[in-house]
Amino acid sequence: MQSQGAEKAHFHWADEVAGELEKRGKKHVVETGTSISGVPHVGNASDVIRGDAVRKALAERGVEVELIWIADDGDPFRKVPRGMESLQDFLGFPVYDIPDPSKCHKNFVDHFAKPFISDLEKFGVRPKVYSGIELYRTGSLLGEIKTALKQRNEIREILNQFRKTPLSEDYLPWSPVCHKCGRISTAKPVSWDNGNLISYECSGVDAETQSEALKEVSGCGHKGVSDITKGEGKLPWRVEWAARWSHFKVTCEPFGKEHATVGGSYDTSKIISKEVFNWEPPLPVVYEFFTLNGEKISSSRGNVITLADWLGICEPEVLKFFMYKRLQKQRDIKLDMVPNMVDEYDQGERLFFNLEEESAESEDKYKRMYSLSQVGKPELLQVPFTLCSMLAQIPNVDLNRVVKQLESSGYPKFSLEKMKKRIHAAGNWVAKYGPEHLKFTLLENPDEVSGEINALQARGLSILAGRLDVPYTPEEFHKLIYQTARDIGLEPNSLFEAIYLSLIKKHRGPKAAALILSLDKDFVKKRFTFFKQ
Repeated sequence: MQSQGAEKAHFHWADEVAGELEKRGKKHVVETGTSISGVPHVGNASDVIRGDAVRKALAERGVEVELIWIADDGDPFRKVPRGMESLQDFLGFPVYDIPDPSKCHKNFVDHFAKPFISDLEKFGVRPKVYSGIELYRTGSLLGEIKTALKQRNEIREILNQFRKTPLSEDYLPWSPVCHKCGRISTAKPVSWDNGNLISYECSGVDAETQSEALKEVSGCGHKGVSDITKGEGKLPWRVEWAARWSHFKVTCEPFGKEHATVGGSYDTSKIISKEVFNWEPPLPVVYEFFTLNGEKISSSRGNVITLADWLGICEPEVLKFFMYKRLQKQRDIKLDMVPNMVDEYDQGERLFFNLEEESAESEDKYKRMYSLSQVGKPELLQVPFTLCSMLAQIPNVDLNRVVKQLESSGYPKFSLEKMKKRIHAAGNWVAKYGPEHLKFTLLENPDEVSGEINALQARGLSILAGRLDVPYTPEEFHKLIYQTARDIGLEPNSLFEAIYLSLIKKHRGPKAAALILSLDKDFVKKRFTFFKQ
């Protein structure tokens, strides 16, 4: 696999990033993270999957590299996801401290994070996993916290460069968790004893930085003391981000464009990283958002698709291939167009296995995207997704016969196991998202449609039945259907309609030639001659 990718390494963004990182040194950490505010979806997975492409590109160069993932589970619970209205009273809590609404894990975070990480492994992505809040509660970030507190004035000056309302001179970079009400969004630091304790008052939220839902959450008025050694709070996000970079020696981080705006999180954190923590900020890999069926992916709106959902309808490599396209372009995941995504992936496969001549730089990129997207050893398939969706709907389909038919049609030798997996996924896809003309059930009793097929159509079906003993490719049989119709003075569309009526009791359906050749030959012969008058 090294030779396949290395020749054209400069044609893909992951290789360009790897080249820049290699100039920085021979040891790298790629950091990724996810805010666990609800069901993690494919949008949340994009920085981890893209970060893994950088990891892979570096590893191919012989560079020591580690991919890490941090759950941002100390963040306040800002909005109640759809269907979880029972958690309304936990608005403003650190998400780590919210109970599991399904009562099957120790908390809200585990309920969503554990399946997410497990699904990432099925995509071949295996980061080292950390809990953001446990980094505080185990004392792992204590050194960085103390540095931030000691240099609070420098941090305040940096942050004020990017704020509409300047922070006051008594600013402390710490967000305490209120011991009484449990919220992190309403407790404000008041003073620091220059040691491990920070006094706070639970007085309300910062309207400039919080969500609309959190603006309605009132402080309980409690006054208490937060112990930084016990992680009874956290650093504000922009300070925390820089602290993590320093702590883990992060050299690269993928993130969405909202963090990369002028004056945004990255602009702020990179200055804090250099001037406060004395760490060169990581090379950013900035990407545009995904949308789903033309709309924003949103847990609160219920417009989501998870990695597990995707694995039910398509191979993981196809989604990785899609994510490895150009970063600076917003892309829409259209679930009814999954076959198009697979077709594009299959083109990359043809290029990788030298089944199609390379003629342009864009095709070199496809070849490299295919290489990077592989979960295991690359294996050829090339059986179209729509054909697999059709095979999934044929009861007791004889796959050995289908394989022989495909091989006789000129298909290269392919992985039967990969084909079985694609058939299973395509069957799920067509049932849930496929267009009506691709959905069918084989007609058991041809008497049900005998009155809808005229004599000329029946003659055409009978002629086709007599020619099934000759091996055909789907393309050849498609042409034969047209020629048969013309030879008997029948409009080709009329013969196609008769084929669909006789087999699936519909006027339209999947590609007729592929459907006929996928079915048992004797079954088709008997069905096509049934209508002969």
